[in-house]
Amino acid sequence: MEKEVCGTCAHYRQHYVLGEGGKFWPLWYGHCHVPRCGKHPGPDHTCPHWKSRETESGK
Repeated sequence: MEKEVCGTCAHYRQHYVLGEGGKFWPLWYGHCHVPRCGKHPGPDHTCPHWKSRETESGK
């Protein structure tokens, strides 16, 4: 069972930075794709819009 936090949500998009050697490294925040949510949460935050990624992908 996955935790219902932003990092496991179908609406969450992780932010990355391009490091040395052209490798992408995840930052400790992202953004929510729920319209007008206006949040830039960390992956361990929660909100009422959480939705399983498996449900979103049709699995």
